[in-house]
This record gives sequence, structure tokens and C-alpha cells, in this order.
Amino acid sequence: MYINHSEIHTDLLVVGAGAAGFFAAIHAKTAKPNKQVLIIEKSNKVLAKVLVSGGGRCNVTHNQTDLGELLECYPRGRALLKWTLRKWGVTNTIRWFERHGVPLKTEDDGRMFPTTDNSETIASCLTEEATRLGVSWKLGMGMKSFEPLLPKGFKVLTDKGDTIITQSLLIACGGFPKAQQFEFITRHGIPIVDPVPSLFTFNIPDDALRTFMGISVPWGRVKVIGMDEGPEKGWFSGPILITHWGLSGPAILKASAFLARELAKTDYQASVLVDWTGMGEEKARSLFDADLLMNAAKKVDNINPFQLPKRLWEYLLQLSAIDGETRVRDMAKSAKNKLLENCIRCAYNMKGKTTFKEEFVTAGGVATTAVDKDTLECKQLPGLFFAGEILDVDGITGGFNFQAAWSTGYLAGVRAIEKA
Repeated sequence: MYINHSEIHTDLLVVGAGAAGFFAAIHAKTAKPNKQVLIIEKSNKVLAKVLVSGGGRCNVTHNQTDLGELLECYPRGRALLKWTLRKWGVTNTIRWFERHGVPLKTEDDGRMFPTTDNSETIASCLTEEATRLGVSWKLGMGMKSFEPLLPKGFKVLTDKGDTIITQSLLIACGGFPKAQQFEFITRHGIPIVDPVPSLFTFNIPDDALRTFMGISVPWGRVKVIGMDEGPEKGWFSGPILITHWGLSGPAILKASAFLARELAKTDYQASVLVDWTGMGEEKARSLFDADLLMNAAKKVDNINPFQLPKRLWEYLLQLSAIDGETRVRDMAKSAKNKLLENCIRCAYNMKGKTTFKEEFVTAGGVATTAVDKDTLECKQLPGLFFAGEILDVDGITGGFNFQAAWSTGYLAGVRAIEKA
């Protein structure tokens, strides 16, 4: 790489210093050590999302090595990931970090973190390896536009007025919340899928519910009425948490991911059902009836058929207009039915959403049909590659989005440097 009057020449330019961009640059340089690889990043820091993810621990991937089950965790982009994950899967990610001095550990829910529980470990691993290989990067420099050159290569204009001439161009700058922000791509006739938010919590304006903020169930289910997308006829399973704004937790986030487009169309106004038991009606009813029969002499407040948190059980009794001092045998049949209904189909009105921490993800981006599934090269502009969240690929929470970043970054990086 050489610089001449604000004109920079390189073999491969990577736009975006996030997980996908860094991983692409590292593997490009590994594949072709004599080629020049440059990353530009519009912000003043590298790997920003890596550093904040997982509460500062970095949820690197998910310990799901079965490809079919892994693909079920991606609401969008499965057709493309089916091929990409075969080339660089979860096992590849685990082994790569281990070889570079960062062993990972698996938590009970399958999420994988560095054993240090510190995202700085992952960021340092990536920056140190990039430095060792000779990858260059410039911060505070974004791409304003690009034009293809003949017979090959691209001329890139930065937002600082610099010109970069590159043989291959790899865009890994993350997603954008608005369609017009993709103009630098769509102006070349490359199709995009309009972006909408994904991975958000449900705002529930219910004072009675919010009184119990902090309560969670380890396994519940949630359903948005009228929306049957998803693995269980519209029901999404996982931990559920009551917050000061409504409902959160993996089950809610999973629903928000799979129903991202449908919920956007409603302006995030919807009717939501929560199964606090996580069992479904048939199993819950059987357990409920048997428990009430065996504890007929007890006060309702002192039984708990589903082993729910005590305060949650008290909330469900309150919601069902049942006095906790009432003996089980004295409960009317209608009261029992109402209580069971609130346990398995508790109804709420969703009025808006809240972004989940700093882990903002968009559904949408460059259409996966616009890239070659074997290389991630743009079909319309040879030499142009895409990786990471700029593509219309996204997963549920739990390390799946980072896995997509590692996989697409690896494939695009290797293929892009070969093209240079």
C-alpha cells in the first residue's frame, strides 16, 4: 500500500472495523500474506459491538453444531447461510479462537463466552492478530461512494475527501435503520430489503405488571395474536423477564426477531399472550387440576402448581380476582378457569418497543439473491463483496449474529483477496 497526495492504493479495502470486517481482513491476509489489506472505519473505535455485547462479556457464538437446528435460529438469510456455515461453522469459530489463545466456555443455555468473561479478550485477540499479519486500518474515515474501474477494481471516495484505489472491495459496515442510508449501494442497481428493527423488548403499559418488575421465569412462552410465524405455531419459548417498561428476555427477543416485519407494519401495537408455565394448555391443565385436588384444604396463596416465583403467583391470583386466603376447595369453577387462563394465556397490549441494550440489530440489507452463495461476491459488480449485517441476514439473540459475522467475514475475505 502506498499513499500519494491523498490517493491510497491497496489490494483489498474492507469497509467497517466490526466483527465481520476484522475477521474478513485477518483471513484475507492469512490467505495472501503478500497482498495489502486496509480497513477503514467511520467511527473512532474498532469492534464497538464486540466490546458491548453480552453485557461486556461478548457472546462469541452458540454451541449448536447441528446445521439444521442452527439455521432455525436465523429468521432471515437461511438460504445463504446454509452454504456459508458449511465453509465456516461454529466448530471453526471455537477452534480459531482457541488456537489464538482465547478458550471459550459454554453456559447452560448454549451461549459461548471467553473464559475471561471479558469482551476485551476477544477484541484484543482480533486486533493483535491483524497487527501481526500486517493488516492496516484507519479510523474516523468512512466510505462516501464507490465506482467500478476498468478493467477491474474500484475507486472509493471517503468522507474525508481521500480517494482509495482498490482491486477488491469488501463492505462490512453493519446495517442501517433507514433505507435511504443504503443509497451508496442501491445507486449501482444492487437490490436491498428495506430495514426494520429486530431484537427489541415489548412495551406493555400495564401498571399492575410493572409493579412486579425484576421477576422472571426460566422457561415461558409468548405469542402475538394473529401472527403465526415461528417454530411452534406462533409461540416462542425461553426465559421471560418483567421489566419497568414491560416484557423482555430471550422468548420476547426471539418473537421480535421472527416477527420483525409483521410488528413494524402494526407500528408495534399488538395483542400478546404469555404462557408463564411454558407448558402449553394440555400439560398445564393436567398438572393444575391434579395439584388443586391434592391440596384442597390449603389456602390458594400457599399452593403453586407450576413452581412459579411466589410474587408472580400472587400477581396471577390478583389478576384473577382471587383472594389468596381462600381455601382451594372453596374456589368457584369459574375462578379456577380464570386462574389457569392467566397462567397459560395471560393477555397484554403491546404499545411500542424498546431497543435491547446496545445490541441493536436490523432485519434487512443487501438482498441475499444479489450475491453469489459460494463467494459472497456481488453478482452485478465483480470484485465487490459483502459480509456481516449489511446483508439481509440476522439471527435471534444468543451468539447467532456474531457467528454469521465470523462465517460471512471469513468467506468474503478469502474470496475477495483471491480476486485482487
